[in-house]
Amino acid sequence: MTDSMFLSKVRWRLSDIALQWLWFVLPVDGGHIGYDKGLLTWVRTRRHKRIHRPVCICLLDVYPDGGKFGKFTAFWINERSSVCSASVNRGIRDADIAWIYSQDPLPAEVKDRLLETLARCNPSARVINHPDAYNSYHEDTCFERLEAAGASVPRSKFGERDIGRTEVVYKVKGAHGSTKFRSLYKGPVEGYRPFEFHDSRGPDGLYRKFRAFYILGNSIPNHVALGANWNVHRTTKISTEYVFDLTDTERASVELIAKTLNLQYFSVDFIRRREDGQPFFTDINVYPLPVDFTETARQMGYFGRWLILDNRLRLGMPEPSGRCFWEMFDDAMLHLKG
Repeated sequence: MTDSMFLSKVRWRLSDIALQWLWFVLPVDGGHIGYDKGLLTWVRTRRHKRIHRPVCICLLDVYPDGGKFGKFTAFWINERSSVCSASVNRGIRDADIAWIYSQDPLPAEVKDRLLETLARCNPSARVINHPDAYNSYHEDTCFERLEAAGASVPRSKFGERDIGRTEVVYKVKGAHGSTKFRSLYKGPVEGYRPFEFHDSRGPDGLYRKFRAFYILGNSIPNHVALGANWNVHRTTKISTEYVFDLTDTERASVELIAKTLNLQYFSVDFIRRREDGQPFFTDINVYPLPVDFTETARQMGYFGRWLILDNRLRLGMPEPSGRCFWEMFDDAMLHLKG
């Protein structure tokens, strides 16, 4: 991170904190102040407790201890949804939908605890991302299963003929993030799993990584990260773009991922091969970072922390489907509840 970027982030945090406490005396639209630690968020959260809506969602954010994103996501469901109310780790007996919302992969004891919690649900309650399917991305056979189902994923099975000849990416097992390295295939590497490398550079020479979300039958394109390094991620990206749609092939692959792994909510990262645009899905995350990029929110005059799933609302851009995220979300939840 450059010194100027570091200073910008410090200034952003200081102004965000000030607005949480002094929004009523400062010349800022309260509707442009998002989630954060402070009085305004506390006032909004207190109001949420009085909400009664047709669909009650319980987010089970139990791992790591104390959770990470549950309170944030529940806050925005309560702020934006017209038909859903959300709580975190409470009210499971009255919930219409139990949403497993914890860091993956789940340790065995956490999975057992979640199964015990689900046993206390109302018999008619529905489950998003059941514990039995939650760790499916981390299984050694995940990409083979997806390839066999017809999803567009990179080759993940290699033999003697590939050693020293086939370029691969070794990605760390049992975790998400940017911990990976690129090399010619050299056989199994402890703690890593390989998949075939494909060049994702565009005409400008920059590598591209696309992100989309899936929730209950809806495939939602989100953003494209561009960078000079093949391993494009939050700290190496040069810029972010939001104008893209999923192709028919990409939508079909996302739906196959959902069906094959029995998941109802996740994000996917994929690339488009340089020579022909063929997509390859490289990462599936059932607990993706839900916070919008700070720089994006700031450019549009927003403060605090915002949900990345509805960032097109702040950008003033329509969803490619023609329906805003919260319309899709509410319809999907009503349909799931039945």
